[in-house]
Amino acid sequence: MFAAIDNTVTLPGYSRADAAVFIPLREGVRLQANIENVLNKTYYVNADSNTNISPGSPRVLRIGLTARF
Repeated sequence: MFAAIDNTVTLPGYSRADAAVFIPLREGVRLQANIENVLNKTYYVNADSNTNISPGSPRVLRIGLTARF
C-alpha cells in the first residue's frame, strides 16, 4: 500500500495472527481470552501521508467475563 498519492513511500504487506479461547463456567456465564498479534510482529495499518504512518498494536491480551440473565 502506498502512504500517499505521490507513491514515494510504500508500506509493506503483513499478516497478523490472533487467537481466542471461550470457556463456559456455568449456565449463562462464559470466560473469554483473546490474544491479538500472537507473534508480536511489527506492522503498519494505515497512512494519512508519507510522514503520518500508523503502526499496528503489539501483542495484546484481553480477558472478559460474559453473563446472561
